Amino acid sequence: MPLPTHRPFNSKQRTVRQPAYKALDADVFTKVWAENAALTARSAKALHSVGVLRQWVEGQVVLSRGQATSTALLLVKGRLRVSVTTPEGEEHLLRWMLPGEISGLSSVFAETTYPADLVAVGTTQVLHIERIRLIDLINRDPAVAVDLLRILGLRINHLLDTLADQSMHSLEQRVWATLERIAKFNSVTVPDGVMLRVSQSDLAQAASASRQRVNQQLRHFQEQGLIRLGYRSIVLLGPNNP
Repeated sequence: MPLPTHRPFNSKQRTVRQPAYKALDADVFTKVWAENAALTARSAKALHSVGVLRQWVEGQVVLSRGQATSTALLLVKGRLRVSVTTPEGEEHLLRWMLPGEISGLSSVFAETTYPADLVAVGTTQVLHIERIRLIDLINRDPAVAVDLLRILGLRINHLLDTLADQSMHSLEQRVWATLERIAKFNSVTVPDGVMLRVSQSDLAQAASASRQRVNQQLRHFQEQGLIRLGYRSIVLLGPNNP
């Protein structure tokens, strides 16, 4: 999904609101990320035939950063929180995994450790696929191999997009870019716009800024009529909903 032409917003740029919202078309929010980042139904079915389904509950750590793993993880139900923790103990939210997404491919193929913490959000069901079974499936089914390569390519692009956002010097730019990124995979359409299901604490972690500064920036966006703040949610308002 293309990013808005004019970023970020400020009090003298109210006229850029409409093209920015158009770039975040509410009707395609869930499709752009979820459909592209998820495996095809055929590949998912093939993986189910060689994997083991496990259930995790709220707060359980499925994988830890630096943990050796020989298992790829296909999320079947629920959500998984993907984050990293700095040496000072500060958590940085990277994103959420949604049903249909697979993780751990790079670690499994390269036989290296997992790069982040993966934590269950609510009750989740995860299909665990051992490396030896995954490699055997790929050897037997080239279509699955191509699908997994597509997922890895998307993941690399997403990583570069995230790095580009974090390199922005302006907090205003970083917060808006983070809102856009979250909207791609964790939002629902509401009557006056699109609602992002995210707390301000999570948003601050994702934007690599303090909660207080992010809150101030969000209130600035709200004063401009760009968003509406709610409990653990943020609505990106449509151009006709000041």
